[in-house]
Amino acid sequence: MDLIRSGFEQIMSDENFGPAEYERLTNIEFPDKETLHTYLREMYDYLFNDAPEQPTPPE
Repeated sequence: MDLIRSGFEQIMSDENFGPAEYERLTNIEFPDKETLHTYLREMYDYLFNDAPEQPTPPE
């Protein structure tokens, strides 16, 4: 689990990581970097900080 946590932290702090890179990894499209980073922060909180609900990516 530490590897997943550190991976999340790394991509959230990487200013060059954006929607195109995420889409290549997951096949999920995001309209812009801000939306992607909001989703990643919410997913991080869900996985590691006991947020009550898993975020859903845009359709």
